[in-house]
Amino acid sequence: MKRTMLVAACVAMATAFPAAPGQAAAVRVVDDNGAQCPGAAFTTIQSAITAASPGDTIKVCAGTYNEVVTVNKANLRLVGPAAAPLGTSCRSAGAPNPSRQAIIQSTGGSGTVRLQENGIRFSGFTVQNNTSSYGVVTSAAHSGHQIRQNLIQDNVVGLYLNASGTQLSKVEGNCIRRNNAPGSASGNGIYSDAGLRNADIEKNTFNGNLNAGVLLDAAAAGGVTNVRVNTNTSLEDRAFAFIFKSTNAVVRGNTIRDNVDAPGIFLGDSNTNTQIVSNTIQRGFLGVRANAFGLAPNVNVTISGNVISGSESTTVGHGISVAANSLTNSEISGNLVTGNAGDGIRIDAGGNGGNRLVSNIALHNGMRDCRDSTTGSGTDGTANRWILNIGPNATPPGICL
Repeated sequence: MKRTMLVAACVAMATAFPAAPGQAAAVRVVDDNGAQCPGAAFTTIQSAITAASPGDTIKVCAGTYNEVVTVNKANLRLVGPAAAPLGTSCRSAGAPNPSRQAIIQSTGGSGTVRLQENGIRFSGFTVQNNTSSYGVVTSAAHSGHQIRQNLIQDNVVGLYLNASGTQLSKVEGNCIRRNNAPGSASGNGIYSDAGLRNADIEKNTFNGNLNAGVLLDAAAAGGVTNVRVNTNTSLEDRAFAFIFKSTNAVVRGNTIRDNVDAPGIFLGDSNTNTQIVSNTIQRGFLGVRANAFGLAPNVNVTISGNVISGSESTTVGHGISVAANSLTNSEISGNLVTGNAGDGIRIDAGGNGGNRLVSNIALHNGMRDCRDSTTGSGTDGTANRWILNIGPNATPPGICL
């Protein structure tokens, strides 16, 4: 009876996906040992991809798949049996169960799962244990990548994310944790350096990645364009987000707790029209940090509505801080910055002019609530305008009330 029900379930899943316009899309079922989906036509994922046509669905039943998966046909849907644990469940979930989850693992030097065409959907899998490379990698020459509800863990890098931007790419609802195996770019949950355009990274949980949950960089300014990093949760990553060379990037509504030895959110060089908005950063090393390291500063940045508390470093545990020559013509407004070991809001001397700081509240911070070391024709001899900020312990004293 159980075998009959399993066959019926597989058939039901196979008929649940509509055909792509203009063609009859097929559903191809994969089972490594025939235990979960008896009668499945394929025992490896790659063999099903080889047999598939663009627009088909490949349903992968629970099991362990020791293979490199190269998806090189447009609009394929690869569907696993189990959604990833999120929130604190991502942090605490034990080893994956091959009787319930489809586990893909390899030591493929160019990644375990390789999405090399447009419009590929990849959801419901565990991708793990690539100790030489990426768990999942997407092609910068393509777009429309849809990576949802996967557990990606214990690789050198979890997801190497690049996209051309022709179609929207989405990384959503994944648990991305402990991607710290030694190797190039080790310690990043999501890493990009080959160009990322028109992408959403949303509602994921990151845990225990020893460099960053998300690191976005490019060869030249503007190589990261129209990318939104929204409503994610970061638990005990070294940092949540490192952003370099972006245009029109948004980091909004994320919850960041207990980051270690780095800022919760870090802006490197050459970011333009970037928004850091409505994030909650608690009990980290420090909160939001801009440091261009002597390269092109960040311009027209908005840092607004963030709640930053409990930054723990006794030397650099500031709530919001700006290194020399790192931020111009930008706005820092409406932030609540309390109980940090360092300064609440800190602007270092050297090149950080033309900024507006409006209606921030900085209280009970260990050094100064407000500090601006620039000089110029702005508020109280600084190079910036400070308007209606609250922070009773300020240097110079006129910048905060």
